[in-house]
Amino acid sequence: MPPSIPQQHSFPPASPGEPASAGWLGTAGRLTDPRHSPGTNHPGGIDLDQPRRGITLAGQDASSEVALLGLDLQPAYRLTDHWLRGADVTAIYESADARQLRTTAMWRLHPSMAGTQAWELVVSAQTSLLQSDSVLAVVSDIDSTTILWGTCREGTVQWQGDPGPEATCVLLTHSSTPGSLPTSVLVAAHPGDAQRVSAVQHGRRTSVECWLFSTALEKGVLLRSRVLAAIGPTATATQWAGDLASAFAASPPLLTT
Repeated sequence: MPPSIPQQHSFPPASPGEPASAGWLGTAGRLTDPRHSPGTNHPGGIDLDQPRRGITLAGQDASSEVALLGLDLQPAYRLTDHWLRGADVTAIYESADARQLRTTAMWRLHPSMAGTQAWELVVSAQTSLLQSDSVLAVVSDIDSTTILWGTCREGTVQWQGDPGPEATCVLLTHSSTPGSLPTSVLVAAHPGDAQRVSAVQHGRRTSVECWLFSTALEKGVLLRSRVLAAIGPTATATQWAGDLASAFAASPPLLTT
């Protein structure tokens, strides 16, 4: 039996014209988001055999590709099961190392505002050992020129140029392709779940890591966390990204039973 499905949450309304029943398309572990991303005109895709790449959006060339909400399962793992359910695609990975982690990744099509597109990754972890190391990272890799750090306070997100100790989201300006409008990318860990968020620039690319689960995992215990990513126009980025991140931060805890 698949693990319990997290409860649905209330988020900003979907973009006009977005089908309420839109779901992932594809078979054999290769899925495509039927919506086309703002500024790229390319659909997001997932290859379940490469979880670290997460949701990829093709660019003009390899250097401008966007990879969002990948799951770092190093050093070794195997895909044991996957299924589709509405706007969710779920995959189960078994680690091939001493941790013996059973990790469930659920990539969801997330409602978003007009001109934006969003996704959510829900990560669950269990172990067959009496006790195991549970640390996992959700990773994103973006061709970017600038970065802002966001901290949610009293229902709103405050943006600043330097990371603060309470920052749980980042907003990056993505290099646009010729003939398209500049876009920005939001990556937001849920404040109630995040252990650490980091962003490191390597030339024109930025690697964002959202670290989850800092405590030891015991047999019979299920840990669950989530991370949000979105892409939209740069001109209004602090507004739409702030609205999405604050709604995400205010969402209730996930079911864990």
